[in-house]
This record gives sequence, structure tokens and C-alpha cells, in this order.
Amino acid sequence: MCGIAGYIGHKPAGQVLIVALERLKYRGYDSAGLALVDEGEIRLRRAAGKLKNLSDKLDAVPAPGTCGIAHTRWATHGPPTEANCHPHLSGDERIAVVHNGIIENHEELRRELQAQGAVFRSETDTEVIPHLIASVYRGKPLEAVRATVARLRGSFAFAVVFADQPRRIIAVRQGSPLLVGRGRSAPGSAPAGRARNDRSVTDGGTPSDQRELLIASDIPALLPHATEMLVLEDGQIADLGEHGVRITTFTGSPVTAVFKPIEITAEAVSKGKHDTFMAKEIAEQPEVLRRLLDSRLRDGRLVEPDLGVDLRAVNHLVFLACGTSWHAALNGRRYLESLARVHVEVDISSEYRYRNPIAAGGTLVVSISQSGETADTIAGQRLARAKFIPVVALVNVVTSTIARESGGVLPLLAGPEIGVASTKAYTAQLFALWLFALQVAKAKGLLDPETESKAIAAALRLPGQVAETLAGCESAVAEAADLFSAANDTVFLGRGGEHPTALEGALKLKEIAYVHASGYPAGEFKHGPIAQVTAKLPVICLCPHDQLYEKMLSNVQEVRARHGRIIGVGHAGDRQLKDLCDHVFPVARADDEMLQPLLSILPLQRYAYHVARRRDCDVDQPRNLAKSVTVE
Repeated sequence: MCGIAGYIGHKPAGQVLIVALERLKYRGYDSAGLALVDEGEIRLRRAAGKLKNLSDKLDAVPAPGTCGIAHTRWATHGPPTEANCHPHLSGDERIAVVHNGIIENHEELRRELQAQGAVFRSETDTEVIPHLIASVYRGKPLEAVRATVARLRGSFAFAVVFADQPRRIIAVRQGSPLLVGRGRSAPGSAPAGRARNDRSVTDGGTPSDQRELLIASDIPALLPHATEMLVLEDGQIADLGEHGVRITTFTGSPVTAVFKPIEITAEAVSKGKHDTFMAKEIAEQPEVLRRLLDSRLRDGRLVEPDLGVDLRAVNHLVFLACGTSWHAALNGRRYLESLARVHVEVDISSEYRYRNPIAAGGTLVVSISQSGETADTIAGQRLARAKFIPVVALVNVVTSTIARESGGVLPLLAGPEIGVASTKAYTAQLFALWLFALQVAKAKGLLDPETESKAIAAALRLPGQVAETLAGCESAVAEAADLFSAANDTVFLGRGGEHPTALEGALKLKEIAYVHASGYPAGEFKHGPIAQVTAKLPVICLCPHDQLYEKMLSNVQEVRARHGRIIGVGHAGDRQLKDLCDHVFPVARADDEMLQPLLSILPLQRYAYHVARRRDCDVDQPRNLAKSVTVE
């Protein structure tokens, strides 16, 4: 949620920051702004609505300067108006702040500052920060920021610029993610190798090389200017300026700033030949699965992951997840219980931390998150660790908080996922969980060589089956979208491993097309929800040829008897299914029945996409949503 960017360099900061904000839009936003430092003044530009509104303002009234901060806001305190848009200024307009997270004691601080004469211009919790800094600022930025941080409660990341510090940004992290980027040395500056590790010191110090320096909430916003980065940890302050980068703790202790190369390229976060990021990411799924499989095989055998835990001793596993990741976890339970005979619980992260879960020997917690920054999952994971339960992370971003705070990491290797509605990360999660279940089974001695070979053979064929399904279902999906894009309700039905598919298909339609949609276990549908069925209701029935096929056909008959409009999802050439349905989305048949949900979800992703486009919805940036939910 929200996005922070900052830049110090030799280029016009306004244009650099606009591009950075473009690359943070996927996080979700409803307004945007920037503040540039120039000739002892802070130049503020803000706009509600799309980022183009801010860009147009900057074009109409240019703001010079090579140092500045910027922000995309996802409204929490106060509606998405220009007055509530970041950056926020101190009363004398000499200090500007952008902020992610929530200041929990902002009301108390606001009353205190108002009693001292501060005048607030917004309804946000953020505005207390510049007023607090101004109240203690005596020409030493770090001292003022440290004094302010000591007064704040909550989860936050923020960046500050000062009118009298023309090439300096102070950045703070406590809970919300924040990165520092560094570019190549400018011509004539100090050698790049010399500053590989900048030793942090206090205010003052000696200038180092003149590299471009950046801050951002996520890696894409650092590109292409930064070539290396560091992840700011909780309780740390970054001081960026002509002295380079200095990291200190909130109490002032120096920390060595260790930068690592950025491996993601600017091309990886572009749309390429596709109209939208979502279309690109759906198309990337065969390659994602190939990459993930290659990482888990050596000499045709499964590699046992080094997770810092003895998998043989695990007899109880808890999945922590939210949203799409929770749907993946539901199938993860099926995989682990069936293959490894491990008792599994699937917890919604925001609920787990509030029910005082029981910690017992042999328990393992697996946190699932695409971004690795999901606030509820982080909190649940920290609770588990406080109970001395080992934690493993299944994440796409291996530098994320969840990954860094886990004992072991299972990377998804899906590459950057920019579209808010997760597609390739979901199928990667399903595949990674299936592989993990096989590895647990192998560690426990439950996977004989013949079964392992059959599983690997099925896995090797899966990427081709994904590509085949995406190509084969497109015309049927587009035709159904033409017919049902005006429908305001849709029901998804599935059994076994396809029940999570029904939930995920419904979520995709809700997320990007704003259609009220519900996913149900098909056997439960007649216990009340079947009352929804009318001749105008599309009902999508997931009917692969698995052990529950005949029962699913009975459920299709129940809908048909009530004149519902039936869309079947099943194997190409299934005449029985075709005769019962108005439309069929054909999917390939997985060699292993447990892998079928990875194929069944594909036409539902494309269906949501097509319906959304016909309803003139922004599929990459749906309203009210954020890619990474970093506040509770």
C-alpha cells in the first residue's frame, strides 16, 4: 500500500520521481505528489486521482531541483483529496514528509501540537510528522528525526527533506518496507569499489563519491538509476546526501551499509508486447513453472530444501496467508496431508494472531506471501516465533521482511508481479507447495523412487500443458465474456482441489471486474446458496475428470434444473460435460490429479480479464486495492 520514492543526483528530480511513481502504481493509490528542494525552498506538487494528473501539473508548472521525495497514497485517514495527498509540510513549509503505514497515536500528537500553535491542513495521520520534526529542528536533521521517531507509535516508513539541506534525504523504517538504491559513480568521482561498504557515522563526516542515490518502497522504483541496493531494517535511519549513505539505529548507533547488486532489470518490470501487466503475467506462467521446477531438481531427483528444520520431525503444519495466498494454502493442505500424512491447519493471517494458538512440538509454520511484506502475515509469523515455532517462508521476494525473519525460504522465482490481481504468483505457489509436500514426504520416507519418478515426469509436462490450455481456451473465454460481461453476479463451484480454484476464480472477478462473485464447495451449494440461481445467473462449474467428476456432474444437473447459465471448465473433448453446459472452457489434463488446479485456474484468470476489459475496468490497478497490504 502506498509508495515512497526519493532521488538525489544530477538529473531533474521531478522527472525521475514521476517514473519511479509509475513503477509503484501497482501497490495501489488514489493520489500522488512530490516535493523538490531548490534554492532554499521546497517546491510542492500534488494531485488527486491518477498519476497523470500530477505529471500534467508538473509539466504546466515545472519545479527545478535534483533532490526530492514523492509518494502515491492509498487513503486510510481522510478521503483521497489533494489536501490529504502527500508530501505534507511543516507550518513554515521548510520540511516535507512522505509516509507509509499508520501513526497510531496521531490524535494525541495532533492535540499536543495544536496546543503549541500548529495549524493542520489535512485529515491524515502523516501530518503530525513534519510538525513534530519542526518543533525540535535546530539545524541538525538527524537529531530532529530521532527525537520525532521516539514519539511515534505504529508501523511506518517515512522520508524527509529540508529546505536548508538542498541535497539530503533522511529515511526511516519501522514496520513498512523501505529500500535504499545507489547508482554507478559519476565521472570524476571516487572509485566505485571504494565505497562498497559505507561505514555509518553521525552528522558531519566527509563527502564520498557522487553517485545517484534513491529510496523506494520496492525495487522497480529504483530502476534504471540504481545498480545496487540495501534493505533498511526496522529501527534504522538512512541519511542520504553528498556524504553517501549512512545508516544508524534510532538511538544513533552506526550500522555498516552493505549494498547488493540489483538483479531485476527495467525490462522485467515493463509490459513488453502486452497491453497490460496482467496479460503479460498470465502469459509468463509456463516459463515461471519451468524455472521453479529447475530450481528444485538435481540429476532428475527432488532436492531436499535447506530450511533450517528437520522435516522428518514435522507432524503439524500451519499455513499463514491472506487472499490469493490463502487459496493456494488450501490446496497446500491437501498436498501435505495426502502425500506426507502431516496434519495441516490453514489460517487467515489476520485471525491467527488474535486466537492465542497452541504451540506444540513438531509444529512448523509456513508463511505464504507474494510480496513478503503482508502486514497481517508478518504479525502472525512473529507470534509463532515468539512461541518458539520454526517458520518457513514461501515468498516471491527473497529480500522481504517475511523472508528475512524466517528460518528458511522457499522462493517462488516468479519474477516481478506488477498486476494487483495475482496470477503467475498463484500458480507458482500451488506448484511450490506440491513440490514441498513431495519433499516432506521424501524426508519422512513416504516417497519411494518409482512414485518420485512419476511425480517428476508429471511436473516436467506441466509447463507445456499450461501453454496448451492458455492457447486452447482463449476463444471460448472471450465468447463467454461477450455474453456475460453485463452480469452483476457469478457463482463458482468446485470440489476437492477445485474448491480453492472456485474461490480464486471468484476473487479474480471481484478484484478486477467489480462483479459480485462467490465460490462454493459444490456439495454445499444446495444447503442454501442454490436459492441464488436464476436464468440470468452465470454458474461456473469446475469439472475435471478426477475422482469427484460424477458428483460434480450431479451438481451441474442441479443448476441446470433451475435454468442457471452454466459454464463448465473441463477437459477438451468431454462430450458429457459439453451436453450439460451452455459453454465449456477446455483445459488440458494434468498427469497428476493434484496438479489439475494449476490448469483449471487459467481460463478463469482470462475470463476475469476479458470481463473487466469489456466493463472498461483497469485490470492492473483496480479501485480500492493495493498489491501489497502493508497495514493491518
